[in-house]
Amino acid sequence: MSKQIYLDNAATTQMSDAVKQAMEPYLQENYGNASTAYSIGEDAGRELEKSREVIAATLHAKTSEIYFTSGGSESDNWAVKNIAAACKKKGRHIITTNIEHHAERYHRKDGVSGKTGI
Repeated sequence: MSKQIYLDNAATTQMSDAVKQAMEPYLQENYGNASTAYSIGEDAGRELEKSREVIAATLHAKTSEIYFTSGGSESDNWAVKNIAAACKKKGRHIITTNIEHHAERYHRKDGVSGKTGI
């Protein structure tokens, strides 16, 4: 019998037992939308801000520097869009290679064209 070896941990990784335990209340009871004004959402929002504070303290950063996204593609696009905006005086093209994450290889609707080369 062969044993499967998982090599795509950059995309998704099995949760550790400690993470599962810490997340359980937010997956079962306190799962409200943190951006809403009703009580379950406000509770989730408070917990989200506590998490932001812990992460900021761990990284020696300001809480205003900590952002949460829904995943890798959103994070990649957010970072590239902001770098492009900061560097727009240098041009309106981003050059990447064929091995970049697919989120970085597609033309963006913000006026920056993505070019793939090499």
